[in-house]
Amino acid sequence: MKNLLGLILEHYYFFGKQVCLTCYRRVDGSYLCPRCQWPLCSETCWQSEDGPHQRYECELLASKHVHPTMEELKQDDCRLYDCIAPLRIVLDGQRNPERSRLWLGLEDHRMYRKKIGIWQIDKHTVVDPVRVKWQLGDRFGDDELQRACGILEVNAFEVCDEDKSISARAVYSHACLMAHDCVPNTACTVNPATQKMTVRAAVDISAGQMITTSYTFTLDGTLRRRAHLKETKFFDCCCPRCSDPTELGSHLSSLACPRCSGRNYTVPEDPLNPESYWKCQGEQCGNRIGPSQVNQLLTCLQRKADELNYDDTRGLEIFIETWSSILHPNHSILIGIKYYLCHFYGNAPGYQLREMPLHLLARKMKLCEELLGVALILEPGASNFHCNIDKSSLIRELELTEREFARGQTSEEDNETTDFEDDNGP
Repeated sequence: MKNLLGLILEHYYFFGKQVCLTCYRRVDGSYLCPRCQWPLCSETCWQSEDGPHQRYECELLASKHVHPTMEELKQDDCRLYDCIAPLRIVLDGQRNPERSRLWLGLEDHRMYRKKIGIWQIDKHTVVDPVRVKWQLGDRFGDDELQRACGILEVNAFEVCDEDKSISARAVYSHACLMAHDCVPNTACTVNPATQKMTVRAAVDISAGQMITTSYTFTLDGTLRRRAHLKETKFFDCCCPRCSDPTELGSHLSSLACPRCSGRNYTVPEDPLNPESYWKCQGEQCGNRIGPSQVNQLLTCLQRKADELNYDDTRGLEIFIETWSSILHPNHSILIGIKYYLCHFYGNAPGYQLREMPLHLLARKMKLCEELLGVALILEPGASNFHCNIDKSSLIRELELTEREFARGQTSEEDNETTDFEDDNGP
């Protein structure tokens, strides 16, 4: 995907911190652009003539003497950065007729944004500051700035570098046209050095078949995924995974049936309706649970999970053991903790493979197998390039652990043999 429409800075990913408008690394405000007085990281970025800051907003902002004050930069939430990305999109469209046609072809969901109030938020944080405070109303209209905001909200991908010191959003002209699916048939990766995106087929894609990507987190259950997509991308996902009460057999949302004492699992009768009743899958049971009960339970358990101390592995294991009587072993609340433990065991100080007792090695193997089972359903094929579940890493961890477990068993058997010979010596 070489058609990068421009690396687009978006405030959301910086959590209110000032960043360099050329390389997007966080800055402390000690170096300012000599021309427009916006923070940059160094003179190198200032001298980068082909950098986005120099190509787009620098000269314009300098002509209007528009820059954040030191007081604004010290604020926990410096909202002036919200304006830069939409400004770049509008400027890019005005200067490049061919790219303007690309921008116009992207969805912005304006009617829904108006309906839920995001339109008014964008007007307050972007449109009014640019047109009124920055005195650029003669250059940019309400409608084109709103459209730019919508394009970002609907089409942008998150990008970062290897050490996570850069975090921004980019719009890729081809990749953003792919439809969403919670089990996509492609895998995307962004080169940290160049920010170029590569899209690979994760599975065989037939001629005429829709090419899909995912805009949500694989290990979230259906309720959370669909709510996230509705909130951030403004559509209701009805993909095969969302439409299946068992999530294609992965059971990331399934609950243990209280009447069956966990022998069967309870799933939503209509997974596309958040107000649906949940029903036991057992043929002889049919117990139903109301949506309010389910939501209260999941909210309570998610809060408990969020409060866990991840340095306390015993506490994490107790949480899994305790709530596995209520949740399916693959439930999203548990699977995230299991994913963490799987990589903690064997890699953390004090938990290196050669230091771990056999029972912890066995536990790590079981975690790897459970996670791989989920990955094969939800991220099939060659989806190790950019995915939520790193299958290649899990396979490698499982193989190393199996090898160490076998070595430990052999060593333990040798010790038992030696002890037996000592006991029966001359």
